[in-house]
Amino acid sequence: MNSNTLLVLVHGFCCRNYHMYKWRDGLKADFPCIAIADMPARSGSFADCLASLTATMNSANYRRYEQIYMVGHSMGGLLAREFLAQNKPANAAKLICVGTPHQGSLLADIALKIPLAGVFAPPLKALTAAAREKLTTPDIANLEIGAIIGNNNAHWQGKLFLSKDSDGLVESFSANPADACDTVTMNIAHVPMMYDDLVIAQIRHFLLHGSFVK
Repeated sequence: MNSNTLLVLVHGFCCRNYHMYKWRDGLKADFPCIAIADMPARSGSFADCLASLTATMNSANYRRYEQIYMVGHSMGGLLAREFLAQNKPANAAKLICVGTPHQGSLLADIALKIPLAGVFAPPLKALTAAAREKLTTPDIANLEIGAIIGNNNAHWQGKLFLSKDSDGLVESFSANPADACDTVTMNIAHVPMMYDDLVIAQIRHFLLHGSFVK
């Protein structure tokens, strides 16, 4: 057991903490100290979500642990990056971004053309290509970054608007960050990533060994 490690799970756009319960249950045998952010990822802004994540980290007393591991799904990966970049915790050791739109999502740009979409779903503004023009890379020594990329375009939005090389919500090139020390591409769509045992196994392997199973 890694009792001196805090594992933080960060959900994405339009989700809540319970969407991370499957990951928690699959990882708790190896990582008993788990914190799950519960952010206003539908009605709040990106800044609101970041403030909520920061509150979760502070409540978990993250600086007292020997190591911090963070795993974010979709927008959660962007929020984890931003938290690490702003706070620069020296004990941050690993970050995994799962289906994260590092270069934005075309679907966010399309959605924001709908009147009032940005009012009722403020996080969309942080998911556009323009908002994600520059990759947020935390300046933390020895931080290992991994990325899980889906290439099963199974969601109707993706079939209508995205290339086949996507997970149905995020295109593969956007989910593949330049600063990753390892990546793995899986035949899975965006939403099922939160519930898939093989995804959990890949997360676990990277957290324990610093690499994915190819």
